[in-house]
Amino acid sequence: MSHRASYWKTTLSAFGGAAAGSVAIWALILWHLPALIRDVMLVPPALMLAASLLVAAGGLVCLWRDARHASGKEDIYARAAARMPAPGLWSKLAPAFLRRALRPGDLVRVRPAHEIEATLDARGELHGLPFMPEMRRFCGRVLRVHRRIDKINDMRNKTGLRRADRAVTLTGARCDGSAHGGCQAECQIIWRERWLERVPAQQPIEAAPVHSEETAHAADPADRVYVCQMTRLWEASRAMSVRDIRQDLRPLLDGNVGFGTWIIAMLTRLFTRVQILRGGVGYPYMPRFAAGGSTPSADLRLAAGDKVRVRSCEEIAETLANARNRGLWFDRDMLRFCGRPAVVHRRVERVIHESTGRMIVMKIPCIALEGVLGTGEFLRLCSQHEYMFWREVWLRREGADQAGRAQ
Repeated sequence: MSHRASYWKTTLSAFGGAAAGSVAIWALILWHLPALIRDVMLVPPALMLAASLLVAAGGLVCLWRDARHASGKEDIYARAAARMPAPGLWSKLAPAFLRRALRPGDLVRVRPAHEIEATLDARGELHGLPFMPEMRRFCGRVLRVHRRIDKINDMRNKTGLRRADRAVTLTGARCDGSAHGGCQAECQIIWRERWLERVPAQQPIEAAPVHSEETAHAADPADRVYVCQMTRLWEASRAMSVRDIRQDLRPLLDGNVGFGTWIIAMLTRLFTRVQILRGGVGYPYMPRFAAGGSTPSADLRLAAGDKVRVRSCEEIAETLANARNRGLWFDRDMLRFCGRPAVVHRRVERVIHESTGRMIVMKIPCIALEGVLGTGEFLRLCSQHEYMFWREVWLRREGADQAGRAQ
């Protein structure tokens, strides 16, 4: 059974459940029963009707998204994650104490370095978040708030999502790794609100300074342990229950996503959970991959500016064992970019490991693609939009007939 047939089966079953719930409700209304008994008996079919309609709506959304992907159109959530959300009704109606918090689209000036340093503890941190040397080049500049950081994904201890607050990211403000051994991850820099000051909306925005590749690749001892924001996210956050539904609401209320985008993400998640419970396939669809064994690689000699196309999910699945290719995880958030054209942003050969703080020099370099960033949709709308790393075997040069030299 194809994945679309699986989606249709669940969707039509949900419509059948909605019809059954509607019939039961009308039967109880027409049945002459005491009001109290009737009202109590109406609860189960009403819940069945509501749940069935939500699942059916989720199925239609997933079928629509899958059809868009098959026709080569950009994923609706990826497009929304890449742009600035428009100010919504919440911005106008929210209580004053909530509007004081910085929101996506607000203009801010990064405070001078000496003012920021006055807020830091002996470790050079504010509430566990380091002020890194790479952040100094942004001091005094006017930039736009990109997203509020309400949660982070714990990559150090692998405990899942953790609560974060009083922090934002700024458009175009990424770490260049110049003070951290030339790390090439280009992580988004997280800013405490105390390090920023709001400025009038008519203030001109200043372009983020461009770093020097030569400076960014300065060599450091191989055994050095680095401390950066990514290695300290555990200390800059706190535990959060997976049953805390507020983490699903904050991205909407904070303005990180618009209402329509939020509804699409919630319906997609609901439908996927129902699919998994009944033994179907979730969204997005990923073909089966091998449970073990060796995986292929390719050398395309890609460089910044090269045009490529991401291979289909079926082709990529053939290169995976346990969802990995030579140690690199292929995340389902990457599926939305399969089959789409892209431009190489850079080759990635060295990154700092979040758990150990040590520099990892990759045996097989990875590729970062322009504008191809994590969306956070499948991490409960986490707003850390980092570059995804791609194996060259997952890509093909645009217009090329072969993937390159297999190794």
